[in-house]
Amino acid sequence: MKHLATLVLLCSIYVNCNAQCTANTKSILLGGTSGYVSFVNSTNLSLDSTVTLEAWIKPSTFGTSSFTNSIICKHSSSQGKQGYVIRCGGMGQLSFAIAGTDSSGLVATWKEIISPINTLSLNTWQHVAGVYDGDSLKIYLNTIEVGATAFRGSIVPSTAFPLCIGRWSEGSGTPSRFFSGQIDEARIWDRALSRSEILAGYNRHISPTSPGLVGYWNFNVASGTNIPDQTTSGNAGTLTSGSLSTNVPFYQGSLTPIITTNGAVLTSTSATTYQWNYNGQPIVTGTNQSYTATQNGTYTVTIVDSIGCPATSAPVIVNGVGIQEISNSNNLVVKNLANSIEIVAMNSTKIESAQIFNSNGSLITEIQNQESTVSFDKSLFAKGIYIINVTTDKGLYQSRVAIQ
Repeated sequence: MKHLATLVLLCSIYVNCNAQCTANTKSILLGGTSGYVSFVNSTNLSLDSTVTLEAWIKPSTFGTSSFTNSIICKHSSSQGKQGYVIRCGGMGQLSFAIAGTDSSGLVATWKEIISPINTLSLNTWQHVAGVYDGDSLKIYLNTIEVGATAFRGSIVPSTAFPLCIGRWSEGSGTPSRFFSGQIDEARIWDRALSRSEILAGYNRHISPTSPGLVGYWNFNVASGTNIPDQTTSGNAGTLTSGSLSTNVPFYQGSLTPIITTNGAVLTSTSATTYQWNYNGQPIVTGTNQSYTATQNGTYTVTIVDSIGCPATSAPVIVNGVGIQEISNSNNLVVKNLANSIEIVAMNSTKIESAQIFNSNGSLITEIQNQESTVSFDKSLFAKGIYIINVTTDKGLYQSRVAIQ
């Protein structure tokens, strides 16, 4: 099937279908004075050569300088300059810094790239990334490069203090540099991502087993303070003095398609690809947005959305294919009376069952008997158009009635 090939292709590069199609439900909300995520031990995040830091942020205030409002931080100075950090502060500046050792092996103090002022916006979700590839530092806003500086060397690994999200690693004192606002999809890589790789995964969940991904926190927990690491690194964190928020920056999961009917013509809501199913089995020719039913039964449609996520509609029952209209029959008469709908069999015809469906194909009520007359109380129905199906000992019949 066409949609299956598309899905396989999307799932084979960078992203993981199970991960990206899970609804993004939570972020963390930090107050700027005490809230953060702490980690007891994160030694496997003590990177020394290349690194990429990513997160979605929605800052509510900026700090007084570029080095405030820590987003992802594993850097310190009291026991020697160590580690890396990405932060937002000043007048909307994005900052990415490493403790650098140059190519000769000498400590070259902090190497930092800072964006122009007003690069970031308050109270708006935006994706930020910092990349060091061994030759230069680069920063990105919503996948667009907004700053770069050359530095050939390596990173002094941070071993003195563990990772923090939303605060400086060294502690909770005056220079703790707390983040104010919301953070989602925090990621740490032990390699330098290209811009195309950042673009491929920035607005969706990604595979926890993506090559080089050593820490990934999407905050999608129902409640509590435990923040699991999605990777196998096992760096679970603890949310302190913050809260979980349902306000998130992107993708809420697959939207279930809805089928509308016009006689035997079934039409799905818009998607990238379509697969119509009859009684649970794929229809070979059913790969367009609309499908004309060729037999009575249960129909669904499975769609794939713009980022490769599948979803299947609720079932719709089709009963009108190949059925004789009652109005053209000498065997049955439908009477749309003031208070009831009455079906009368003629010419020794026996009614075996009578069903009423709404215009969406859902069964409303059914009567089974061996009588010559069937009656439905109209007070039980809302106003609208209904389809009546009747099975008799002489065949199948259908009619439409309006209840007003």
